[in-house]
Amino acid sequence: ESILLKVDTTKPEDSTVLQKLGPLGAAINENAQPFPSGEALEKVAEGSSTVCMRTSFCDEGLRISRNEDKRNEVYVWKRKSFGKGMDF
Repeated sequence: ESILLKVDTTKPEDSTVLQKLGPLGAAINENAQPFPSGEALEKVAEGSSTVCMRTSFCDEGLRISRNEDKRNEVYVWKRKSFGKGMDF
């Protein structure tokens, strides 16, 4: 199965650069606004903010996916820990 992903915004989390700034870096990290990456990508090349990913393996700790357009490029995601979950 495949999933179509569209980039809307991006925001660095736990940036190693900001960590080096101590409390100032923590304040910047907490208050920084997301960057409109999808809009910027679309201005460069139409459709570049969208990718179709095919997952070949997935369990609670590991996911292996490939870009449908670039089958030789493999994306491996490994869970570091389980979060607290979402509040509803």
